[in-house]
Amino acid sequence: MIRRRCSFPVLAVLLSVALMGAACGGDDNKTTSSGTTTSGGKVAENMVVGTTESLQNSFDPAEAYDFFGFEVVGNTAETLVTYAPKAATVSPLLAASMPEVSPDGLTYTFELRKNVTFHDGTKLDSAAVKFSLERARDFGAKDSEAAGFLLSGISSIDTPSPTAVVIHLDKPNVAFLARLAYTVASIVSPTAYKANVLAGSEAADSPAVTAKYKTDTIVGSGPYKLVSYKEKESLELEANPDYWGDAPKTKRILIRLFDKSSALKLALDNSEIDIAFRSLQPDENNSFKDKPGFKLVEGDGPGIRYITFNVTTKPFDDVNMRRAVAAAVDRKAVVDEVLKGTGKALATMVPPPFPGSKASWTDQYGATASKANVDKYLTAAGVPAGQKVALDFWFSPTHYGDTEAAVAQVIARSLEDSGRFTVKISNVEWAEYGLKRKAGEMPIFLMGWFPDYLDEDDYLEPFADPSIFDPAKWNDAKMLDLVHKQQAELDTAARTGIIKQAQDYMADQAPYVPVFQISQFAAMKDTVSGVVLDPIQLLRLWLVSKEG
Repeated sequence: MIRRRCSFPVLAVLLSVALMGAACGGDDNKTTSSGTTTSGGKVAENMVVGTTESLQNSFDPAEAYDFFGFEVVGNTAETLVTYAPKAATVSPLLAASMPEVSPDGLTYTFELRKNVTFHDGTKLDSAAVKFSLERARDFGAKDSEAAGFLLSGISSIDTPSPTAVVIHLDKPNVAFLARLAYTVASIVSPTAYKANVLAGSEAADSPAVTAKYKTDTIVGSGPYKLVSYKEKESLELEANPDYWGDAPKTKRILIRLFDKSSALKLALDNSEIDIAFRSLQPDENNSFKDKPGFKLVEGDGPGIRYITFNVTTKPFDDVNMRRAVAAAVDRKAVVDEVLKGTGKALATMVPPPFPGSKASWTDQYGATASKANVDKYLTAAGVPAGQKVALDFWFSPTHYGDTEAAVAQVIARSLEDSGRFTVKISNVEWAEYGLKRKAGEMPIFLMGWFPDYLDEDDYLEPFADPSIFDPAKWNDAKMLDLVHKQQAELDTAARTGIIKQAQDYMADQAPYVPVFQISQFAAMKDTVSGVVLDPIQLLRLWLVSKEG
């Protein structure tokens, strides 16, 4: 929870709890104040990182809304404010200090850091900030799949001097600073992106919009430069020689892209890569925990997995049908049989340890699958006693990792074990999955959410506002009213109360069923130091080094 100038009490609690796992799960070398580690050996100039992630759209901060795009932008571009490694508060980055905020919460005044240049040599100034934020906001208004909607609350930006930026909001939003720490608010070179702006006349979600993104590179001010990208093969980063801050620990980073976790594991086993980050299967991660020459770093993660209903089509336009499915899901079976200790059963869409988290689905449907509750809700939905309901349950086989089929199978089994459902499982790859979701062609399906910014708001607004995300197509005036009230509430206790009300209402209406919360893991050679896994989810490559 972010309040006024340098006052972030709720987020401090969240991070202090969540980062205990990251701190305890790290390596055994001495940790420095910057989050790096030292053991006295010679530091190698090259590092190889492996991942099964892939780029979904581009490296343009205005468009990048997938994990891999976020990781690359986060290491090559910078925002006004950020979360330092293991920090409990937002801190300045390109801003020289935290902003002055007006008493009504509508105006944020920043003073910029001096002597910062972008990768192309252009100097950072207030005009670059205005250009970048307004550019991303405008893309968000035209592209429903882009991250720019996070800046939609910006009504105008003033630049009274080259180092002063004044941002005006259309209404108070206590999560605004947290949004500014997300990569969509990265400041880019106006020189490099001057041709990549919208005219304003483009039709929403049209090729004319996507054609304006700068897709194959990123020109920011960050510690690394993107020097090459080979689709589905590799990406190379090189230390920025003109970086204004501390130089990266490793000069060159090669990121290799794998299509299967088994191939990623084998590459680490054979020392072809130094770090495997997102995503090995649970057994594969565990194999490195006590293996000589390797280590496993674990951190609590804010990512969640959930079931989504299309509430506009039968049978799930009936709230009692949704409730019946919610009562039949066995979360514990998924965690025990598939995740094997690498995740936690989840009873709310706002996960712990956010202070506003409330186990509303457990309160509504019970801690375990309940046949009695299933029967009760199906009766309310008009289904005769003993009659089974046929469900068409969808998942995407690779986007969320190789365990996804097993997750779908265990959920389907728990539904059938109630004795009231028959389940057909269907799947398509991610690109088609997204098209089917938007077209409303999947009645019930699996989804995942990795938050953009560390605030409860990011688990509420996207799931309630059809203009933002809302995969359930759930347009509910009461829920939207609760979302807007908590955004505008400046009193911490009062806001937390509204957030809990919103979860209770969402559980009662059941457009979603939370299933589990995801932990973070990075397996690596034991010569690697400086890996920090915290709720921001960014692997800060500039802090990582290895002896060699």
